[in-house]
Amino acid sequence: MKFNLTNILMYYILMMGVLLSISSNNWMMMWSGLEISLMSFIPLMSGGMIGSESSMKYFIIQSISSTLLILSILMMITTKFEYKFIMMISLMLKMGVAPFHNWVLSIINSLEYKLLFMLLSIMKIAPLVMMSYLNYCNDFIIMLSLIIGSIFSLNQNSIRKLLVYSSIYNMAYILSTININYIWTMYITVYSTILLLLVLMMNKMKINYFNQFMMNDFSFLFKMNLWISLLSLGGMPPLLGFLPKLIIMEMMILKKSFILILMMILSSLIVMFFYMRMVFLAFMNYSIMNKKSLNFSKLSIWSLMINTNMFPFLISLKYLY
Repeated sequence: MKFNLTNILMYYILMMGVLLSISSNNWMMMWSGLEISLMSFIPLMSGGMIGSESSMKYFIIQSISSTLLILSILMMITTKFEYKFIMMISLMLKMGVAPFHNWVLSIINSLEYKLLFMLLSIMKIAPLVMMSYLNYCNDFIIMLSLIIGSIFSLNQNSIRKLLVYSSIYNMAYILSTININYIWTMYITVYSTILLLLVLMMNKMKINYFNQFMMNDFSFLFKMNLWISLLSLGGMPPLLGFLPKLIIMEMMILKKSFILILMMILSSLIVMFFYMRMVFLAFMNYSIMNKKSLNFSKLSIWSLMINTNMFPFLISLKYLY
């Protein structure tokens, strides 16, 4: 996908749709913002035969979700009969949260990494804001997302599918504190930062599958960078990704949701296992690298600095008050 004026216009309209949704004070304007961002994301997807098929699948799923959303808004105005449940289903379908996640897996193979990043982070902001207004979430959905996001990723060979299952797993953390705005906004900001660093590395090295880590000539610094980014995404202390998970665990203790905490801890072990599997493939003896010269690129240095130093910096901020 070439970065031309048409794509710049589509990115601009997409961001305007997201901003319209999160800044509106009525449901119809939020729905309008969702539709604007949807209709600008589809032209970015469509390219070639596979891209056209994926964009059509995406359009159909999002149309069903928007229809359910309009139905729930009408029920809210007229009968008030279980409109929160239907609106919750429509928003989860729009985001691709378990068990409504199969459509995401069927469209990601044709997406470039930057569109995959937008699908997994920016396109979920507006539905999350709408769900925070509802203040209605089911613990069963959170547990299901934890289980599916962790266990189903064990037999994956595609990097894109791994990132999708990782997104499903992290959405469970976000949904567990959806009624506390500053926590879930902080979580999705940190998650999007780490995901952006990973996506930039995968896009730069043209990595699509696990097997490419075995026969590679990547530098040692790139492998260390990948290792630290994956540890941060899994929530290993004292890296950046540990901070939001720590805060959510503390909130779960205050809510006395001990079963949910147990599920989060057990599933996080599985998540760390398949993150480590990627790194072990990269560090195996198949790699060919020069031990003496290290190529320090700006991307690698910034990624290492953000993941290793931001957590102590953010923790030290609270002592300034």
